[in-house]
Amino acid sequence: MLGIEKEVSIFLSACLLGNAVSLIYCVLCVFRRIIKHTLFWVSLEDFAFWVGTGLYVFTEMYRTCNGSIRWYFVLGVLAGGGVTIRFAQKLVKKVIDKRKKKR
Repeated sequence: MLGIEKEVSIFLSACLLGNAVSLIYCVLCVFRRIIKHTLFWVSLEDFAFWVGTGLYVFTEMYRTCNGSIRWYFVLGVLAGGGVTIRFAQKLVKKVIDKRKKKR
């Protein structure tokens, strides 16, 4: 049985993991805006990203939760990713809008 301090620590590390995954995906989206891709390459990039992300998140969950599924870990990843996506989308949109105005 884990103590509440350990559970909070795991939740916060899961939030950071969600942040990292979201930031990497935002970078991938910006790369796609800079260099236009066909549907085939977008699909291939997404497939590779999500397979890699799924494996990494699974191994981190397995390592930090001693092989058991803890729903607060899953919620932490989703919460961290959601917060990052929300702010990153606004920031990326502002940068792209400023770039369009300069042209």
